[in-house]
Amino acid sequence: MISQISWRSKTYLVRHKPFPHISVSSNKELHGWWPGKRECTSERLLINPYSGCSINCRFCYARSFPGWFQLFRKYGVVVVAEDFDIRVGEQLDSIDVASCGYLSPVTDPFQPLNEKFQLSEKIIAQFVKRNIPIEFITKARVPEIVLEMMVENRHNFGQISILTPDENLRKILVPQGASTSDLFENLNRMSRKGIFAVVRIDPVFPFITDEKTHLQEIVMRAQDCGVKHIVASVLDIPVATRYEVLNWIRENFGYDIYEKYKNLYTERIGNYFHACLDYRLMIFEYLRELADKYKMTFALCMEYKLEGKKVEGLNQYFMSSTNCEGIDIPVYIRKGKKFYPAADCSGNCLNCTNPICGIDDLAMGKPGSKKDWKLKDYRRWSTLLE
Repeated sequence: MISQISWRSKTYLVRHKPFPHISVSSNKELHGWWPGKRECTSERLLINPYSGCSINCRFCYARSFPGWFQLFRKYGVVVVAEDFDIRVGEQLDSIDVASCGYLSPVTDPFQPLNEKFQLSEKIIAQFVKRNIPIEFITKARVPEIVLEMMVENRHNFGQISILTPDENLRKILVPQGASTSDLFENLNRMSRKGIFAVVRIDPVFPFITDEKTHLQEIVMRAQDCGVKHIVASVLDIPVATRYEVLNWIRENFGYDIYEKYKNLYTERIGNYFHACLDYRLMIFEYLRELADKYKMTFALCMEYKLEGKKVEGLNQYFMSSTNCEGIDIPVYIRKGKKFYPAADCSGNCLNCTNPICGIDDLAMGKPGSKKDWKLKDYRRWSTLLE
C-alpha cells in the first residue's frame, strides 16, 4: 500500500509495509554529543539513519524532538535516510581523527524497518572497513552478520536494553521489540564472540518495573550471559509529550499509577520532568549494590539533580567504571587507509587534562572546555595532526 503525505510544503510517498515510512536523501553529518548538560565521558560519532522508530515505544523521548521526528509523532511515519551509509563513508574518509561510532543515540538501529533497508549493517561495515570502533544500543534482536563484523575490532561493543524480565509487561512497554529471551540471548551471543556486552536497565519505570526482585533478576541473568557492566536511568518525561506519556500510563496501568506519576514527576530540569530525587537515589543505590554484589561495574545515563539553579550530574556518586559505558575506547588516528588507537588513551575525554591523543580540545577536564563537536572539528583536528 502506498499513500501520500505533505510535510513542510513537500509531498512524499508513504509506503506502509513493513511499517509506514518515507525515504529521503540526507546530507546530515556525523557529529559529537549535543550541547548542554552532559555526563557521557567518551567522545562519540553519533549516527541516526532513521528518524522515528518502528519499535514504537510510546514513552520515547525522541517524540519530543523537532524536524522529521514530529512526522513520526503526529502521523506514525518513520523517515529513512536513504544511502546514508555512503555519506558516512565519505565523511569518514575526510578525517584523520575518529572517535567510536554510536549507532544510534535516538532511535533503534535494528528496529523492524531496518530489515528492509539494512542501513545499520551497511554503516557498521563502513566503520569496520576503516578499523574505527563502533557501538550499538538496541531493544531488538541483533542480526548475526552484525556480530560477525563486530569481532573485527576489540573496541566494538553493544548495549542491550532490558526493561523487565516479565515478557507480558515487556510487550506493553516495547511493543515491537525483541522478546525478553531474545534480548538475553543477544548478550549470550555477544559474549561467546568476545564482544563487550552491556545491559541497560534504561529506563526504570516507577511503580511498574521497579520491583527489587525483578531488577535483581535482570542483573543475575545478565551476569550469567557474561555481562560486566550495567547502565541505568529512571524514566524522564519530556515537557512536550508529558500529557501523551501520562495518558499512556493511565490507559495501560490504571488511574492509581497515573496519579502516582503526577505526584512523583515534580522536578523539571531543562525540557524534561524527572522523578523526585529521593526516589531516583533509592533506585540507583540499590542497582549499584547489585552491581557490586555480582562483580559488575555500574554507571548512570543522563541523570541529574538541581543544586539551586545549577544542574549537577549524579554519575559522580554512582559510577564505578572509568567510562560510563564500562569500556575504555581510545581516540583513533589514521595511518594509511585505516585507523589505529592512540597509545595509552583511555577515551575518558570529559575528565581528561592531558590529551595523549594530541588534540587539546578533547581535554575537557580543563575549565571552560567545550563539550560538543561537529564534523568540521574533526576535520580541523586532522589538519592539526598533519
